[in-house]
Amino acid sequence: MNSSPTLTAISPTGLDFARVFAQVASPMVKTLLADLVGAGAVSEETYREALGQHRPGLQATYRRYFRDPDGAAMIFPTTPLPAAKIGEDDTVMLNGATVPTFGTFIRNLTPGSAAGLPGLSLPAGLTKTGLPVGIAIDGPEHRDQQVLAIGAAVETVLPRLPAPLM
Repeated sequence: MNSSPTLTAISPTGLDFARVFAQVASPMVKTLLADLVGAGAVSEETYREALGQHRPGLQATYRRYFRDPDGAAMIFPTTPLPAAKIGEDDTVMLNGATVPTFGTFIRNLTPGSAAGLPGLSLPAGLTKTGLPVGIAIDGPEHRDQQVLAIGAAVETVLPRLPAPLM
């Protein structure tokens, strides 16, 4: 039995899922959002299992990482590839293979987010063809201010980017 939420509740912002969904322009993102409800949605049981069984192990791994080298933060590419052009974003080529864009682009950020770590992503430059690239910073649990301070320091050495073309 799938007991996933219908996502009809209105948030404190006054938005509800249907209104947000109606405004999504990307076909890929629209498909992904549609999968949040109905038969393809993650069941409550699966969600609870992930929270209770898998997330604690992930959090422990991060705690060990930050404890062992006395690390203040992890810095890594936001995505494994430059941004895909809008309209050419269903699949991308990665290491010679065609892969789904969304899963590929979120894979670097997903573990820290799932563990509940503070993190941020900064624009780091443009490719030769003008597509943006970024760097991400994740920090230890409850060190949000530290991550923001590191981000502010890193920003001072990153190039200023031009405004996006409309």
